Amino acid sequence: MKIPSFIKNNLLLKVTSANTGLVLVRMLSSLLSQKVLAVLIGAEGIALVGNLKNVIGFFEQFSILGTSNGLVKYISEYKDDKKQLSNLFSTVFVFSVLAALLSFVILFFWSNTLSDIVFGNGSSYSYIFKILAFLIPFMGVNAVLYSLLNGLSAYKLFSKIGVVIVITSTVLIVFLTYQYGIKGSLIAISIVPLLQFLVYTLFGVKTYKTLIDLKSVRFNLNFKNQLMSYSLMALIVVFSINITDIALRHLIENRVSIAEAGNWTAMNSISKVYMQFTAAIFPLYILPVYAKISNSTDFRKEVVKIYKMLLPLLVVGMFMVFVFREFIITALYTDEFLGMASLFKWQLLGDLIKFIAIVLSYQFIAKKQIGYFIFTEVLSVLLFYGFSVYFIDIYGTDGVVLAHFIRYIIFFIVVLFILRHNFIGKKRVI
Repeated sequence: MKIPSFIKNNLLLKVTSANTGLVLVRMLSSLLSQKVLAVLIGAEGIALVGNLKNVIGFFEQFSILGTSNGLVKYISEYKDDKKQLSNLFSTVFVFSVLAALLSFVILFFWSNTLSDIVFGNGSSYSYIFKILAFLIPFMGVNAVLYSLLNGLSAYKLFSKIGVVIVITSTVLIVFLTYQYGIKGSLIAISIVPLLQFLVYTLFGVKTYKTLIDLKSVRFNLNFKNQLMSYSLMALIVVFSINITDIALRHLIENRVSIAEAGNWTAMNSISKVYMQFTAAIFPLYILPVYAKISNSTDFRKEVVKIYKMLLPLLVVGMFMVFVFREFIITALYTDEFLGMASLFKWQLLGDLIKFIAIVLSYQFIAKKQIGYFIFTEVLSVLLFYGFSVYFIDIYGTDGVVLAHFIRYIIFFIVVLFILRHNFIGKKRVI
């Protein structure tokens, strides 16, 4: 039986289908790891783990000075131009060296201060930051190789590597948590970047060799101007998002309880799992495609195409998550976490509006509209924190997820207003 041509030639469908296997593995791995964490370290431990993941999330971007989206764009654009690629990777090499040196100083010599800020005053986890100080170079290599796969739209290899990373990292986290409790969890999560590096190099070496010639990499900054705009966008936004998450956990801990901070962190973990079904299309499909679109008519057609294909799946999936929320909680965690069932409604609605809005706002990244991107993302973060501070005294932790929903309603309206000329009127150059 022949595959219909509209399926065979549909890159969006291919990316989504390939990503489904990865997401299912992530879900199963999350089921195991979250259950182990819930049983062994409880809600308080999960809150601490969430803070560490935010720290690592920032330094993963900082390791190449936030240029990952720029790398995806220019790898896609110059994949057949060896000279330009050499200049591109040379510039990223310089950025990575600078980031590694600065990160080492911050993480190693300020480890005690960071431990107090991230884990609370009097905490004794400074050694975690010293471990991270030595792993920044590996994060940088991972970020480059991740961007390379996205720039090539190598969705099959991307999914294969993702599956291996998820399985091996889950085994590592479960084993060390079982052996050493919360300390084991934090150490395991800290050394996952090293594990990722080993998997990336082991499975993708043939693909990398076709584009990266290490002998041609020089200490030059020929792509500095092109990449710096992406750097500015990413670092401001990633820092804002991760520092806000940490601040909100502290807010919930102080205004409600540390157990509720763990519940909110657990809710975010579930959110990230089901949103993985669509996450891969942004770097693998949307960014390269948007970068090539030059007029408003084609942009409208592409947005409608994405919505038609993915929104029905997302809505059905979210409805199922809501209906079976208590089963999901007890399967992933323990009865201690059943109080988080009330968080699902606003979290799911907020995530749905977030997806609808980000499909549009990725145009800012693709067209390097730095001002619009930074403005909308920082506005979103500020709205989230501001509404959370207001609503938490009225609704408790439910107020934080309500703030999540409201901020994305406003975010969507603002993005739609900025891009109104791409949807209304005659065909325009964009």
